[in-house]
Formats: sequence, structure tokens, C-alpha cells
Amino acid sequence: MPAEDLSTAISALERRLAEHEREGNELKGAINVLLEEAGLPAKFPELGANSTAANGGTLTQIKRDSFYGKKQMTAIREYLEMRRAQGNGPATPREVVDALKAGGYQFEAKSTEIALVGVRALLRKANAVFHKLPGTGTYGLTSWYPDARAVRAAEDDGDVRSAKAKSARAKSARKVPRGRPRKPAPVEAAGGDDAENNAEAK
Repeated sequence: MPAEDLSTAISALERRLAEHEREGNELKGAINVLLEEAGLPAKFPELGANSTAANGGTLTQIKRDSFYGKKQMTAIREYLEMRRAQGNGPATPREVVDALKAGGYQFEAKSTEIALVGVRALLRKANAVFHKLPGTGTYGLTSWYPDARAVRAAEDDGDVRSAKAKSARAKSARKVPRGRPRKPAPVEAAGGDDAENNAEAK
């Protein structure tokens, strides 16, 4: 099977898997809600049935180990599923980073801003799993929008690359050109050995 056909088949299966996981998590979330209303403990605590939304939709009751030891893509997908189960929908990259940190995910980046850059890149490029909602800056799972047009990573990166290019041009315009000739050294008054040599030459 050609590599392109294989990639298409894998993407289709991943979408089906994500859809089944979403449906399963929605049912688990509903069970948790019913149990909570009855004063009983949640049967599927990993979904964060008691989570509430705040600060732009970031879940505040995620357990400290919800995402600990998991791969980044898995953790992001689970977080988005948790949001979906709570009726919060897609999330911004900043919300994803904050939620993963709250859930114990260990970023290798040295700072939150660097981690944010990495998460943005993953969300943009893994469009078989994640889907960016145009004009919102938020991401959901591709399986949520089966009829939506797939956004290619190259198209999505266009504005970012354009902005970086403009910034680079602005910085280079402010810099002093490296090839500028240095000012000539001041000419010393004739005297000493040079004066004697000139006299001998004459």
C-alpha cells in the first residue's frame, strides 16, 4: 500500500477511535453526574465529574495526577474530552497548557511560554486528531467535526511565518550593517622615524 494511502487509512481509523472514545467518555460523565447528585462517589473519577469551569473555561478540579506520566497528545486529547463532557467545548492552547500542568503533566520546556509554543505546534500539525476552529484560536478534536474541512498545517502556519518574517525584517532594518567601513585612523604628524625615512627617500 502506498505511503499516502496508508496515512489516509490511519487518519480515518484515528478519527473513528477518537469518536468512540468521546462517546464512551460522555456516557461515563453522565454516570458520574447521576452518582454525584445521589451523593455517591464518581465511578469514573479520571473524567473529573466534579470539575467546574473558570478563567475562560479551564477546569479547576482536575486531579493532580490526571495527566501525570502520559504522552502529551494523549493528555491533550483527554483534557479536550473532559471539557466536552462538561459542555465547555474547544480550548485555547493556553488553557491546554494550564490544564495539563494542573493535572501533573511534566513539560520538558524550561518555561511556560516555551511549553506553550510546543503545544501550539502540536495542535496545528496533528490535524488528524485536533481541529482548529477558524477565527477563534481554539482547538477541539477532529472527530467532533466530521463535516468540517481539514485545515492543513502549512496554511495554518502562514500567518505565523508572515509575522515572523516581518519581525525579522524590522530587526534587521534597525541593525547597523556589518559591512560598513571603519573610520580611517587619524594621520599622525610627521616626525620620528617616519620623518627620517621620508627625508632619506628624498
